[in-house]
Amino acid sequence: MKKRRRRRRRAGFRKLPVFLLMAVLAAAAALGIHQIMRGECGPGSDAGSAVLMGAGGRIEEAVRDTEERQETQQKLQEPAEEMTGAEQTAQDLEADSSGKYASDPENAPKLRIVLDPGHGGPGITDEQELGAIYRNTYEKYLTLEIARALGEELSQYGNVEIFYTRESDTALTLKERAAYAASVDADVLISLHLNASREHNLFGSEVFVSAYGEKYAYGSGLGSRILSELVDYGFASKGVKTRLGSHGDYYGIIRECGSLGIPAIIVEHGYMDEDRDWGRMDSEEELQELGRRDAAGIAAYFGLEKGRTLAELMEPELELPEISPVQPDITPPEEVWYTLSRVSENSAEITLYAEEPESSLMYYDYSLDGGETWQSAQEWTEEGPVTFAAEISASQESDLIVRAYNTYELRTEAERR
Repeated sequence: MKKRRRRRRRAGFRKLPVFLLMAVLAAAAALGIHQIMRGECGPGSDAGSAVLMGAGGRIEEAVRDTEERQETQQKLQEPAEEMTGAEQTAQDLEADSSGKYASDPENAPKLRIVLDPGHGGPGITDEQELGAIYRNTYEKYLTLEIARALGEELSQYGNVEIFYTRESDTALTLKERAAYAASVDADVLISLHLNASREHNLFGSEVFVSAYGEKYAYGSGLGSRILSELVDYGFASKGVKTRLGSHGDYYGIIRECGSLGIPAIIVEHGYMDEDRDWGRMDSEEELQELGRRDAAGIAAYFGLEKGRTLAELMEPELELPEISPVQPDITPPEEVWYTLSRVSENSAEITLYAEEPESSLMYYDYSLDGGETWQSAQEWTEEGPVTFAAEISASQESDLIVRAYNTYELRTEAERR
């Protein structure tokens, strides 16, 4: 790149005398015209020829001076550029001599990562194949776009091999996806999804992981890194979570991969049926950005470097759970109550209190008509109580219902105090 910049600069130097020559010629012509107008010379006169010849000599001298100055300036500039390149080379050599980077990238250690675009298949009624359906859009197509962008971005890093459970609209069972991951000796499977809720009122990103031992530690660490990238992009965080069923891990892809010794996580990027999240997934560009965010989180967790192949891969630090399996939160928030202070005839300030000892508080919402309709849920962003304004008359206070939710979407109605 530095050589390319230097060539462009030299080309600019070659063009400069032409512009200068044109400027001098214009000045000389103006001088001649001025002298003709003063009667010092006329068309065809010896005096006029002498003026032009004199101007020509001055032009040649000016051009020579300019070229000499340019050559001097160029010589002064080039060593600085070469020094910059030399310094960069020295840094590279120092890094290489330290053994940090692989001398033979082809034989360097590699992570084998399987990307699993959720759902897929030609069916038109099977929810397993279609996934969520909102705004005339199928989840199965969006997850495929995210996976492609994730793979493309992640392939720019060293020490990684990328595989896909599907690269087209193909139906696969959860067992088949897990078996494929085992067939390529995968280090991890990452299942990509988008969310939806029954009441169409939830939003945010969440990651589900195995509840068991090292698989929990591995998935929790990786999931937290990916989730951090999605939060930076503007999503609310619903956390890294577990869910258990009668056969162990509730989600089939996590359970099937776990039975084959492969850690698996599910990344739920956001809610297709909620406007705040949909605005970050409603175009090809937005979906590709989700893939790039996922890739950044994966690379950060494993210590990968873009464009460089490491001689050794960093082993992620695993924080093993004190108790395995790690239990999900199955109880709603506790001690939920609110106070109301009138601000005007038609508005009030509400302060909502709640405790959540097992997970975290996530949302709050309220109804002004006894639960017939609900205001949009809002994120619980405070460590303690939240205070918000509501357009509510004194006559509506008896119909007011306020609720607090945790990250597991369990909720409690508040009592007024």
